[in-house]
Order: sequence, then structure tokens, then C-alpha cells
Amino acid sequence: MATDSAGTRTEAGLEGIRDGIAQGRFPAHVFNDREIFDTEQRRVFSKAWCFLAHESEIPNRGDYVTRYIADNNLIVARAESGEIHASLNMCRHRGNMMCKSEMGNASHFRCSYHGWVYKNSGELVGVPYMKEGYGGRIDKRDWGLVKVRTDTYAGLVFGTLDPDAPTLEEYLGGFQFYLDLYLKQGSSGSEVHGPPDHWVTETDWKIAAENFSGDGYHTPVAHQFGFNLGYFASSGSTHSQGWAASIPGKGHGIGLGHTPGFPPFAGFPEELAEEMRSSLSPEQVEVFSQTRTAVGTVFPNLSFLMQPFSIVPGEAGVRFVTMRLYHPIGPGRTEMYSWCLVPKDASDEYKQEAYRAYTLAFAQAGTFEQDDLENWARVTRSAGSTMARNIEFPYVMGMDSTPDPDFPGPGHVVTPYVNDSNFRNLWSRWSEYMTGRV
Repeated sequence: MATDSAGTRTEAGLEGIRDGIAQGRFPAHVFNDREIFDTEQRRVFSKAWCFLAHESEIPNRGDYVTRYIADNNLIVARAESGEIHASLNMCRHRGNMMCKSEMGNASHFRCSYHGWVYKNSGELVGVPYMKEGYGGRIDKRDWGLVKVRTDTYAGLVFGTLDPDAPTLEEYLGGFQFYLDLYLKQGSSGSEVHGPPDHWVTETDWKIAAENFSGDGYHTPVAHQFGFNLGYFASSGSTHSQGWAASIPGKGHGIGLGHTPGFPPFAGFPEELAEEMRSSLSPEQVEVFSQTRTAVGTVFPNLSFLMQPFSIVPGEAGVRFVTMRLYHPIGPGRTEMYSWCLVPKDASDEYKQEAYRAYTLAFAQAGTFEQDDLENWARVTRSAGSTMARNIEFPYVMGMDSTPDPDFPGPGHVVTPYVNDSNFRNLWSRWSEYMTGRV
């Protein structure tokens, strides 16, 4: 589709989907559909705040990574001033890709076609044959790389293609309360531990985003061996306990699993737990100290998981955090990025143990990651079948739940942790974008 006007059938279908979500119904075909994918590119990913990088990936002047928003490849670079800039990775002369590497360090980028040169902040500074060829008709100030609006929260760098989008603070809408568990591990915060795992999977991005917005329902089945062998600090009988928290109207959601008798901040080194008690708000300490598992999604496609994991079954676990980005590259196809986040202040020994737990569990070849990817690929394949065009899925779990009046955190918070309320909020927000209401 060349314009922002989707076909009549699609427009009517999207309105029907929006109505169905309120009734706890969501169609199967949206998880593998060319028209849905094309519309998402224009109406969701071209308007939302999308995650680009963690600041610790580019700590030094000149450091850069390349990332995507929709189908636009961007250079995210720390300039010589120390500021972070995001620019379209496309020469303004004839459109060649400026930077071919996914990460590196460079003060300037030179086009390999005709040789135009840009600072890493995007300004055009060099044009071959400027005097002989252009005779003064090119003002370099007019031909810099195309800038993308950026903002940050606690080390996360986001970008949006929509100049009229709300501020990032407004967009997150209070979800920062929960993000702090992942991003403020200790008084100095969190950092990435090495480059991301990066691969392509035959999975629709929405399946992964939904799963990480709090799908505790699948864990005792898809990852049953984790309970049986003692990798988890919970059991199948208690795994559903905890809270499902979402920010109404924003799409963000998190599942907070709780195990009775679970020691406060278990899995963190004691000195790190003490730092968190002093640096987080009293309300955050009350929630996070009793949280076993925290699995959440920032709308549309950035997710986190924190989990204590016993590398030796039956022994005390170590906390690891995976941060992951689901970049859609086609209907039913996703480019996955997965990082391990560790506390900056932790010892090297703890960071290595946390990274080891992450690698064994949820890195690209992690055992639990494979459990999920096998299921997600099959869901995607089924959703693309002809009969799936007329099939809906039930999202009615917890339809009658009432908010927990004693929970100290923001948003719509219900019990138990196993609940569809976060998914209804996620798809409601998605439908607002897809129908052009945002």
C-alpha cells in the first residue's frame, strides 16, 4: 500500500478488531498478515516511540550502532559533544547507505559512492568537487543526514518519526515505576553486558511482545522442565501468584510473579539489595522486594525479563535480565535483538554469573528461548493459514478482575499474575494506532 489509506476491507476489519478486544476476542490472522504488517509499518512504528539503543552500548565519543524504526535504517551515534544523535543511514546525494557496520567508532562517515562526508552528528562537511562541480549551488547546511527525534529514560534511547508525538515521559505514562527494576539495579543503574544476540526468526513480533507483557500462563507448560529440575524459584502450584500491572491507554504491561516465603530481593548480592533499598522509592521497594519474576513490554516492541535462575538445580539462583527488541521485517518474520543487562556496580564475578544464567536460559540458544521460539513459530505458521482468517482467540481471563486497592504501584493492577488484562490493554493500544486514532 503506497499511501496511509488502507483498503476498505482492512479499515472495516480494523474497526471490528477494536470492538472485539473489549469483548475479549482477538483475530488469529493479525499474527501473520501482509496487510496488517504494511499498516503497522505506517501507523504504529512510524508514530510510536521505538527503542533504539542503550546508552552503555555507545559510551565513548564516536561510538555508534545501526538500528531500525519501521524499515528505516538509522545511525545512532555519540557525537564529539557527547550528545546522542539518530540519523537516517542514507546519503543525501543519491541515497547510498552510509554505514555498513552494525557497530563501531567513527567521527565521520564517508559515502562509498560519490564521497560525501558527514560528521557522526549528521552535518554534511565534505563534498568532492564542490567548487568545480557545484559552483556554489550546494549549501552544506541544507543537506545533512535526516535527523530522527530522540529522547532517553534511565539509559534507554528511544526515537520517533512523528514530530507531533507526545514527549517520551508522557508516552511511558508512569511505566517508569516498573522499568526501574531493570534499569536501576543499584545506585549507578544498569548497563549492557556485551553486544546483543541478533537473529531472524519466523515469528510475528506481536506474539513475542504479548508473551513478555506478562504471559505467566505458558510457563508451567512450555518450560515445565524448569520446575521439575529446580531451575525456578517457584513451583507449578504457586507460579500464578502475583500481579498483572498495565498502564491503561498506553499499551505497556508487566507481570510480577510472587512466591510465598520468597526472601526479599532474593538472587541479588546483599550489597546491591541494600543500594536498591536506598535508591528506589518506598513504594518500589515494597513491590520489587517481593517480586520473583518481572516480565514486561513497553509498547510496541521492547521487552524485559528479570528472573532468579539456579544454574545448579536446587541451589540459590542468580538474577539475570534480558532486554529484547522485536523488529518486524515481514508478516510473520522478526529480527530479534537480545541483550543481558547487569548492575553497573556489581562485581565482575556477579556480572559473569548473571550473563551465564542469561545465556543458558534466554539468549539466542538458551534453553527457555528455544521453548518459546518453537511455539511462536508454529503459532505464526498457523495464523497465516486460510482458515485462520475467520478464527478468533479468547482473551477473557480476568475480565471480571477488580484492581488491587492495596497495591502501591501505578496503573491497572490485578491478581493473580496469570491474567489476560495486560494483553487486552496491549491490543487496545495497538488498535488505536491501527485505526488512526493516535
